[in-house]
Amino acid sequence: MLSNSLKTRLKSFLQDDGAGRDVTSARVPRRACRALIIAQEQCVLAGAEEAAWLFASQGVHCKMLRKDGQIVRAGSAVLELVGENRKILSTERVALNVLGRMSGVASACAEAVREAEKFGKTQIALTRKTSPGFQPFDKKAAVLGGALPHRANLAAMVLLKDNHLSFFPSLSAAIAAFPRPVRAEVEVETMAQALEAAKTCIGAIMLDNFSPSEAKKAIACIRHLNRRVKIELSGGIILRNLRDYAGLGADMISMGSLTKDAPQKDFSLNLITKN
Repeated sequence: MLSNSLKTRLKSFLQDDGAGRDVTSARVPRRACRALIIAQEQCVLAGAEEAAWLFASQGVHCKMLRKDGQIVRAGSAVLELVGENRKILSTERVALNVLGRMSGVASACAEAVREAEKFGKTQIALTRKTSPGFQPFDKKAAVLGGALPHRANLAAMVLLKDNHLSFFPSLSAAIAAFPRPVRAEVEVETMAQALEAAKTCIGAIMLDNFSPSEAKKAIACIRHLNRRVKIELSGGIILRNLRDYAGLGADMISMGSLTKDAPQKDFSLNLITKN
């Protein structure tokens, strides 16, 4: 179920596109129509719920033929629409864009998860490198693709990065500024920082931009000092080099490429005019 805040955001996408002021569709002879939305390439479907709501918000009846999270083949119909042609035409592009973006992210996540599972139990997660205004939909798509959404937003947990740490006299002092039981993670860039963090009460340590060999050594040292702390790998990890990191024993690998570089999947709308 979509929350009211997500519905409001989706409606704003229509408003941004001028769906209520479509000067082209307004001149098209009014007809009752049936339409199908077709996947033009195989993908993990995501955004079908959002697309259905977009059409429904304009008075178009929408039936979901495939569920979000399913793998759909090229040529598969995923949504069936029945309603006024003008409303369908005015909503078409926004709905297809949402479907394409979310299915692209879900498919990228699913591919990364499959690759990681070949080498161990390390979980794959997003970063916050998402499109402004689209972050909750990117996060939802990640979950549909089998990945973790990581932080929902800045309020969800403490994540001390290099720019935050620069305002404290030491890494340990920065961590001490956030008393337990606050959920907290610290980003480290050197072995020395990793060892310092492991000796604190921090809940998770992110090894940022470590090479595979550096990460392997750091993970072993951290585990020796602190068996409870979670370890995350991040920075420059893409599908091509994921295998070099997936078997090192980290709890999680976060990949900005899952959103930053995800190709949008292609969907089309086939319109059938009723007599």
